[in-house]
Amino acid sequence: LRYGFNFDRDFVVPVYLKFQLIYGTVILGVHVIAFYLLCVHTKHWANGVRGAYLLYQAQMLLHDVWACFLLRGYTLLPYPGIFCAGPICPIVGAFVAYTLENVFMVHLACVLLFFLLIMHQQILPPTS
Repeated sequence: LRYGFNFDRDFVVPVYLKFQLIYGTVILGVHVIAFYLLCVHTKHWANGVRGAYLLYQAQMLLHDVWACFLLRGYTLLPYPGIFCAGPICPIVGAFVAYTLENVFMVHLACVLLFFLLIMHQQILPPTS
């Protein structure tokens, strides 16, 4: 391939996909611990803040499952348009799979902004 992409495909992609599988397995354990801490040790928090944290953590869990186990894409250019190794890619195609990845990322940013708005409202004193 031109520009040395054969080196990238032959040597870097397999290492990256193995790392992605290990990372996905480890991060699922981290999500379990985070959910435990949020459900058990945050009883004194305001309901809005606690709900926003839980929503954000759930969105992060869904994105990690999607990216590490279902999509398994290679995210360095120029491959995002053509390389997808997950089980979902043969079903929907790489373009649709990466479009769903973008939806996950935009939704994650929206949930984070909602969370920051809730935190901001908790800090400001009520006014008439």
